[in-house]
Amino acid sequence: MRVTLLCHTLEEDTMEAIRYYKPKVLQAGEFKEAFERAISAVLGSEVEITVRYPRHIAAGVSDDITLDVESLRSVADLNKIDLTLIAEKEAPRIRVFISCRTYDGVLRTRSYDEEAVQCLERFTQDLGLEQVGQPKDLLVRAFEELESRVSVLEKAAKGAERMLRCFISFKFDDTRTTAQVDRLKRLLAALHIEWVTAEQFEPRRIEDKVKARLRADVDFVIAVISKAGESKWIRDELTDANARGLWVVLLLEEGSTFDEGIFGTLEHIPYDLAIDQTFPGLLEGINFIKAELSTRVEHKA
Repeated sequence: MRVTLLCHTLEEDTMEAIRYYKPKVLQAGEFKEAFERAISAVLGSEVEITVRYPRHIAAGVSDDITLDVESLRSVADLNKIDLTLIAEKEAPRIRVFISCRTYDGVLRTRSYDEEAVQCLERFTQDLGLEQVGQPKDLLVRAFEELESRVSVLEKAAKGAERMLRCFISFKFDDTRTTAQVDRLKRLLAALHIEWVTAEQFEPRRIEDKVKARLRADVDFVIAVISKAGESKWIRDELTDANARGLWVVLLLEEGSTFDEGIFGTLEHIPYDLAIDQTFPGLLEGINFIKAELSTRVEHKA
């Protein structure tokens, strides 16, 4: 796979640099911190950083979801990224873009203007990326990629594998917890994972609503337990999930109380300041679930 990083500013392009690097696996947070240091060194303070992630709605249809810089903490494997970094400074007015996408085991960087070139050089040096020569047969690879995309579209037209779906259990009558879960929902959307909750009003018994949502083609459950407490239905939700063989990912805020009971051996992911701190562990759990589901499909085939 090849990673493309594209940088430019609002001013007229005056220079261009294209370089190639060997992708590597980083520590959680390393990508975010290196980019912030590079931006700070080149553009100074008072710079706003946002990140755009493509979201594939259907075959051939996609849009972008925008998150803040904290979402970069989970970026680790440079062989598997698809995102756009945006840094904006008001005075003087500068806007830097870096689009990152991986292809064929080569990381391709492209930058315009002096500020963008400086930023990218600092960024890649800080990450310790090894520079390599320009890949050969790029045209051949482009045709191979095109054929691969056509194949994917053909599979989608015939009914491709559905997206993963999870049920989120949380105390939705607490505004702070709800705000944290909203950030979690945005991450799941960026990962192309559908989610359902029981927070929407329905004119029926709550236990019936929860049970129906939990059994609506759900692959796993994310239970968020904050200092405000847990959902009063969490026992029934976890018991039902356990009976159906669903995976349970428990996000536990420091200082909260959780009566483990029969779930005493359930592994959890802790956080203290923001739920974003759980994202690296959550990604590991999601990758595990994907691998397990893929194995099950292969066994059925």
